Amino acid sequence: MSLFREYLEEILTYYENIYKMYSKQLENSPPGSLLWQKNKGKDQLLHSYRRDGARVREVITKKEDLQKALAQKEFARKAVTILNRNVDVLRNAINSITPFNPDDILKSMTKGYSRLPEEYFFNRNQLVIDMKLDDEIKARIDRHREWGARPYRQSTYKEENKRIRTSRGLAVRSKSEALIIEALYRWYDIPHRYEQEQVVNGILINPDITLEDYNNEEFYIEHLGMMDNPSYARYNYEKLERYYGAGLIPGDNLILTFDRRGTINMGMIEAVIVNEIIPRL
Repeated sequence: MSLFREYLEEILTYYENIYKMYSKQLENSPPGSLLWQKNKGKDQLLHSYRRDGARVREVITKKEDLQKALAQKEFARKAVTILNRNVDVLRNAINSITPFNPDDILKSMTKGYSRLPEEYFFNRNQLVIDMKLDDEIKARIDRHREWGARPYRQSTYKEENKRIRTSRGLAVRSKSEALIIEALYRWYDIPHRYEQEQVVNGILINPDITLEDYNNEEFYIEHLGMMDNPSYARYNYEKLERYYGAGLIPGDNLILTFDRRGTINMGMIEAVIVNEIIPRL
């Protein structure tokens, strides 16, 4: 599975849904458009439309509902033009782009090359997309890698539900979790632990992602998907209560991320990494 392709498809779905919304709004809009004119020095609003082939202009200065409907129609018309273009561009990109993945390139090489160590080909740290990390931050991430290399106990709860694999072969439960994990190690090469099973304050927990800060204290990411599903939302609320009892506090040592209508916002995930994770490492 190409997670980069999945990311583009998430964006495409987002634009397609908005396009459908505004297209439907256009279908239900009144005919014609809104015009302005000066009448005796005062602005006058007109509704311009065709009736029996002839152009009609009616004064609607006092008809606020019609003014609003025509204003929304013009906004929807411009939105549809932009969204339609974006949908076409994304569809073409999804069908034609080849994601850049150093690991895939290595796998494609002949056996002779496969015997050589990875550092002969590239420096993985330098290949991380340049997000203008300064040397001090990069040094802290290097120290964090030592923690990331240690073994840990991963939760075995409902292993059969871990059907999605990241580009490094980690089995996870959801596409959103996979996208977050890909962002952590492919954008910034930040080590992490997935569903680390641990006892905190006498309570067994296994948060989605565990990291360690510069004080050697662990902090956590929990992704809450399908919050528009009542039963799933209730399950998440109960889980957060358990975390709170274990001393995991949102805004302190627990970072929460969300799906919105089944779609994850990767811009939000990047902001979380840059503003809430990297400064702690």
